[in-house]
Amino acid sequence: MRISVVIPVHDGEAFLAQTIRSALNQTRPPDRIVVVDDGSSDRSAAIAKGFASEGVMLIRGHFGGAAAARLAGLKHTDDDALMFLDADDLLGPTVLEELAAVLERNPGAIACCPWMRLERDGGCWLARPASCAPRRPGQDALSAWLTDWYHPPCSVLWSRAAYDASGGWDRDVPVNNDGDLMMRAFLADVALVPTAGGTAYYRRLPDGAVSLSGHRFTRRGLDSRLKVLDRIARRLEQAGRIDRYRSALAEAYGALADDAVKFGDLARRARDAAQIHGGDRLLRRRFWHAVARYRPGGPKPSAAIATPSPAPDVQPDACTSPLVSVVVPTFNRSDDLARALHSVLAQSYPHFEVLVVDDGSSEDIAGLVANMRDPRLRTLRQSKNRGVAAARNRGMADAAGPLIAFLDSDDEWLPDKLSRQVDLIRQRPPRVGLVYTGVVELGAHNSRTVTIPTARGDVWAEMLHRNVVHYGTSSVMIRREVIETVGHFDETLPAIEDYDYWTRIARFYEFDFVPEALILYHNEPPAEGAPPAKRSQDFDANMRARQMYLDRYGLEAERAGSLHRFHLDMARRHLELPDGKAGRARLHLLKALRRRPTEPRLHAWMMFALIPRPLRRRIQPQLARLRRRLPRRLWFGSAG
Repeated sequence: MRISVVIPVHDGEAFLAQTIRSALNQTRPPDRIVVVDDGSSDRSAAIAKGFASEGVMLIRGHFGGAAAARLAGLKHTDDDALMFLDADDLLGPTVLEELAAVLERNPGAIACCPWMRLERDGGCWLARPASCAPRRPGQDALSAWLTDWYHPPCSVLWSRAAYDASGGWDRDVPVNNDGDLMMRAFLADVALVPTAGGTAYYRRLPDGAVSLSGHRFTRRGLDSRLKVLDRIARRLEQAGRIDRYRSALAEAYGALADDAVKFGDLARRARDAAQIHGGDRLLRRRFWHAVARYRPGGPKPSAAIATPSPAPDVQPDACTSPLVSVVVPTFNRSDDLARALHSVLAQSYPHFEVLVVDDGSSEDIAGLVANMRDPRLRTLRQSKNRGVAAARNRGMADAAGPLIAFLDSDDEWLPDKLSRQVDLIRQRPPRVGLVYTGVVELGAHNSRTVTIPTARGDVWAEMLHRNVVHYGTSSVMIRREVIETVGHFDETLPAIEDYDYWTRIARFYEFDFVPEALILYHNEPPAEGAPPAKRSQDFDANMRARQMYLDRYGLEAERAGSLHRFHLDMARRHLELPDGKAGRARLHLLKALRRRPTEPRLHAWMMFALIPRPLRRRIQPQLARLRRRLPRRLWFGSAG
């Protein structure tokens, strides 16, 4: 099977590069990508042309809308599977592989995968549940689509036969043209078959900016939607199938009447159509509810504003020695900072810049940096202390390099750290967005513990229950394009902002690692009575942050079969750390057991949680030594 992806774009420079890259980064890449530039006045065409070396075809013209642009793109492909990807949406790495497998088993069908909304929250792009209505029990695909259950184009792969049976895109339908196409396919008895995995992401534009779907509430959009419903109803009547769909049609027309209440003639047309299909009572209830929503002083639609600045089109693989921007946040750690910066200046790889972000220190950080007299060092000053996430975000915003590395000001790098990571990331395909290294942990009494990474490739499911990137940010290097896709560190989290960030990266990119310990992670305990030296040592903040993480990713962890393992990890922390609470541990273990009642390890941990605290503290060191000697899976079980 050969797959073509057609991407229409009009003034889409802000997100187009990310969309194309998400298609190229598939575990089963498309055989052809056609970008159709529909008269853009921005850099959309130049961005698409930048991918020509990777096989992306660019077509330029003035086509007059998304449907017409897609038709123009289809003229340049004869492949037997088709995706029509909007220029601001993203594909999870396995989407095309999952969709193609469904079409292999169901020739002539349409394959669909799960989808989520991608919304910007502050500086972070976060995944939210699909915004459509749920599919009701017993509904066929057409009834469900009429009653507001749907799949956006980014989550659908068409067989060529299914597309031909639908009659193809209608250039005269400006809004809801994807719904029109899909419903015409259902009228032709084309099957819609779901995948078991893969997730596509429909981007909701930030800060009130209006996408094509946002025009569905304009007069032109409402008129278009009404004509689509009229055509579907007329074809059902001609086929003698109208009675089966009267209820769904009445509901669809009623919903449209709600949306059109500001345009009296359109609202009347929709209400009349709903009445024809038996929707009198439903219409009255919905109409007065809609009138109340639009009463004087009621909410007004958000005004459109400019979309974010486009991503730079610098590609690290095109550079012989790419510039690495090293982001070093610091707050009143002059001595530690000097040690960290000397470790950067001693790197065998010389092509870097260092952005020291002074997060409101009372110490003279700028003077310390200036005294090192190296032009590759510069200081960025925050006027007040805003936290490590905000400091990293400031550094990332000012970074000039196509590769970005992080170093906490109390850690150190060994001399070949940057060289080994740059070599690795240049050898790996662009779908590898993050590379990390092993760690030497320096603990109490001059102890040294070496940890070598084990997780590479698609680590999404594993990240949902544990952070595979050990010991903070200092071992990590990312491609700049990752920031444009997932945003920045979440400044609202009281801890584990790095774990959350790596998880968001893992949603779209693979990880890889250098199998050597190339950073020194200083984890010496603070003096007695002193506050925790690291945020990760603040137990209460860590637990609050992990609960926020659970609220954010719990549904996806449950879907991946790993939610019980996250609860087990929370329980372990409560049982093993001095500030933990056995009652909270038992609650997490009960939640884990509800999902995996036959898992022996969960029962063993529950028995440990029931032991009185003094006895648990006495046997805990022996258990910790035993756990270090045995594989992690023997303690935490499988992810399945």
